[in-house]
Amino acid sequence: MKKLLFILASVIVLFGSCAKDTVYVDPKSADAGFSFGGTTWSLIASTSVFYFGQDKFDFDLYALMPECSKDDLMTFNKNNTITGSYGNLACANQDNSYTNFGTWKLSTDNKILEISSSAFNVVGTNMLKCDVLALNENNLQIKYQTTANGITTTT
Repeated sequence: MKKLLFILASVIVLFGSCAKDTVYVDPKSADAGFSFGGTTWSLIASTSVFYFGQDKFDFDLYALMPECSKDDLMTFNKNNTITGSYGNLACANQDNSYTNFGTWKLSTDNKILEISSSAFNVVGTNMLKCDVLALNENNLQIKYQTTANGITTTT
């Protein structure tokens, strides 16, 4: 997980990108009984778009992740804490430093997810305010923007 956070933070610091208008897919649950608290998610994709002048570059962050980080899980507990857990593939320098990853808060309209964690300090913040593009029992898609060293990045 540390490698994932380092790669993500490095990309955020190194590349600037242009933000486009957020297009909300239906953030409301397909199942009226769905509750975000108590759900566990694994990362299956992570991309970033950045621009140099008029040139657009698509960047696949997931492809850069070490295989041992791709099966890690994040649980958004009902008490608004986030617990990370390692998958079956262990990274060489793996420890338990992210079992208490941080906290979360979902807006009442399900359109904004705030994630607070000291892991984000490397990009100059301790909270990501994410636009929820899709949310249901099978799919969570978020988009967020950070600014570090004067560079704004949208992921």
